[in-house]
Amino acid sequence: MKQKCTLLLLLFNFLLFSQQKDRSFPDTIDVEKAFILQKETKKPIVFFFYTNWCKYCFAMKKNTFTNEKVINLLNDNFHFVLFNAESKTPVKVKRKIFKNTSGVHELAERLAGKNGYISYPSFVILNHKSRIDEQVDTFLSAEDTEKLLKLYLKKKKLI
Repeated sequence: MKQKCTLLLLLFNFLLFSQQKDRSFPDTIDVEKAFILQKETKKPIVFFFYTNWCKYCFAMKKNTFTNEKVINLLNDNFHFVLFNAESKTPVKVKRKIFKNTSGVHELAERLAGKNGYISYPSFVILNHKSRIDEQVDTFLSAEDTEKLLKLYLKKKKLI
């Protein structure tokens, strides 16, 4: 009987902990869902535009977005979208379809482009009206990202 109780307790703990969200990376959602949720929640959207060949993008995924403070800030205050700027998948945003017709996705060009040029990684914050508030096109450390997010939230009086 004691063994059965111990086994049941272990099984229960395993099931309980396996249901918890992975907090080793921010919760991500797709573009279309981000804009739908933004209407409901009024939370800003953070886009991280990357490519598979960009070593700085990889470094941000590996180091910046695995930082507990950055994860918590993103999960609690924003909708977070990871977007491969070379994706071939069309995306519909507010009745407009964005595609990749030139090697770079039109959505990345629209949101991360500066003077007709995109550099990677690009970190973009859209306010609750889907307008660009912040656009950073360089590697950001966890500390820099934390400062940027906190400053943004403070400036917008969201914290």
